[in-house]
Amino acid sequence: MLSRTAFTIIALLGVALVVSSCGKLSQEEFDMWKNEHVAQMQQADSDISNKVTGLEGKVDQHVKDTPEAISKAKEEAIAASQQGDADTIINVEQKAKERDAQLRADLTKAIDMQGKASMDAVKGVDAKLQEQIMAHEKSDKAQDAAIKDIQAKLMDLDEKVARVDAKASAKPMLVTTVTFGSGQTGLSSKAKEMLDGVVDQLMASDAKIRVTGHADGTPVLRGGFRSNWDLSQARANAAAKYLQSKGIDAARVEAVGMAHTQPIASQNTAAGRAMNRRVEVILLPAGAVM
Repeated sequence: MLSRTAFTIIALLGVALVVSSCGKLSQEEFDMWKNEHVAQMQQADSDISNKVTGLEGKVDQHVKDTPEAISKAKEEAIAASQQGDADTIINVEQKAKERDAQLRADLTKAIDMQGKASMDAVKGVDAKLQEQIMAHEKSDKAQDAAIKDIQAKLMDLDEKVARVDAKASAKPMLVTTVTFGSGQTGLSSKAKEMLDGVVDQLMASDAKIRVTGHADGTPVLRGGFRSNWDLSQARANAAAKYLQSKGIDAARVEAVGMAHTQPIASQNTAAGRAMNRRVEVILLPAGAVM
C-alpha cells in the first residue's frame, strides 16, 4: 500500500496536469502552489498520525484495564459464591446432625427388637436341641448295643473261618493230573508240559508232594510188569523223577502206585479207562491225611 506522502505527491502531479491543461503556470508560481499544498498535506498527515497514536494509546489502556476488571469481577463473584456456600454448608451440617441422631435412635430401637427376637429364637432352638440330643443319646446307646452284638458275631465268624481255613490247609490238594496210554509208563509231551506248569507252585510250597500212579484195571498180560500195581508204581516213579529233574527236592517227593483201586471214571468204557490211566500230583500240608 502507498504511504500518504506518496499519495500526496501523486495527487499534486495530477493537479499539476489539470492546471497545466487549463493554462501554463510559471515555475515560480507552480513551486509556491506546490509547497503550500505539500505543507497542508504534511500537516494533515501529522494530525492523522497524532490521532492514530492517541487511539492506539486508548486501545492499549483498554487492553490493560480489561483483565483487571475481569479479575476483579471474578473475585467478587467467588466471594459471593463462597459466602453462599458457607451458608449452605452450615445448613447441610445441621440437617446431617439431625438425620444422624434420628438414624441412631432408629438403629438402637431395631437392635433391641432384633436382640429380643434372637433371644426368643435361641430359647426355642435350645429346647429343641436338648430334645434332639436326648433322642440321639438313646439312639446311640441302641446303636452301641447293636454294634457290640455285630462285633461278637464277627469274632465268632472269624473263629469259624479260621477253623475252616485250618482244616482246608490241612487237606491234600490235587495240583495236576497227567494220563498215559494203555500199558505205557513213559511221559508224553503233553504230560511233561502239564508237569512243567506246576513246578513253580510246588517250589513255592514247603508241603510234602505225593505222586500217585493209577491203572485202568485191565489185566497185565505182557510186558515187564507183573500186575497193575507194578504198572501204576512205574508211572508214579516216572512223574516223580521228572519233577526232581526240574529242581524239586527229592526228599519232599513220595511216589506211590495205587493200581486200579481208585478209579475216577467207568472201567467199562474206553473213555473211562483212559481217564483212569493217570498220575496225580498232590500237595500234602503238615497234618494232612490221605
